[in-house]
Amino acid sequence: MGHVRPGIQLFKICKGDGRLVVLCASLCIACLFDYTKRKIPNLFQVFILALGMMRSVHIGGWERLVLYLLSTVGVLVVLYPLFRIGGLGAGDVKLLSVCSGYFSVSQVFMFLFYSMLISALFSLVLLLKERNIRERAVYFVEYCTEVARSGRWQLYLPEVCGKRFKGVCMSGPILCSVLLGLGGLY
Repeated sequence: MGHVRPGIQLFKICKGDGRLVVLCASLCIACLFDYTKRKIPNLFQVFILALGMMRSVHIGGWERLVLYLLSTVGVLVVLYPLFRIGGLGAGDVKLLSVCSGYFSVSQVFMFLFYSMLISALFSLVLLLKERNIRERAVYFVEYCTEVARSGRWQLYLPEVCGKRFKGVCMSGPILCSVLLGLGGLY
């Protein structure tokens, strides 16, 4: 049997799995909001949630809907502390949460792992571009030392020396992670 080229395999996935088209199209729009306005509107997050809920009922009935909602709420609860300390934006946490329901329970962890890994790579590129790796590393060590000393979590990267650090928009890494997952990596 001959070798199937990746482009043809991707075409078969697109044709046979509507979640790729719906979720990826939604994430492309989320990227537009995130990269232009640095905010993903709550109404759009609700739209992605509603699509996921409808898809869940369609493919697996009410049991699948319950799994979708449990996955979404579970990821929201797990990532909330990162929002509270400023490590992730509220829109990023909500987007990761609503997207997690599109995956099986075992795939959710890989989805989150690859989203964070790709985000870290984006961050590294941003740090190299802005030439402030040393400054951010020193701040990170000081932050960890202060949290360990005080025993209390604090807001990470508040305004430092009169300037606000830009973070990475997570919608791009989330889209890349979804594409990796739907392409068969996990």
